[in-house]
Amino acid sequence: MPGKIKIPGTVFLDGNELEDALIYIHVKGYSRARVTHIDIESRALKSVIRPRHSSYPEVNWSLSTSIDVNGHEIVIVSERLAEIIHLNGNLYVGGKGKGIFLGFHREQISEMEKFASKIGIKPKKLNLK
Repeated sequence: MPGKIKIPGTVFLDGNELEDALIYIHVKGYSRARVTHIDIESRALKSVIRPRHSSYPEVNWSLSTSIDVNGHEIVIVSERLAEIIHLNGNLYVGGKGKGIFLGFHREQISEMEKFASKIGIKPKKLNLK
């Protein structure tokens, strides 16, 4: 899908590996993305947080990042994301049809957009009317 960069990594939910999990950086301006964010798609994550609902947990992003959402522990293990994202603070977690999305602060968004631009996917300006 244009504007979605697949990122290598593993996702765990409550200690169990999610075999079907896919991690993407979704760049602003592509496929209705209003802001650059991370999508994590897995059927199992749909039960953690419903679409159009959100949580704002505290995280310390590293090679193995633990996110507590509604009493569930989501662990993301990704060397690539650990290189791009440096965050010690709150993270926006929202539910969506295929899983969850992670919203970041300006500094992390800027780093994700620099990474995307290096591989040829530049963020697009939005014409919100």
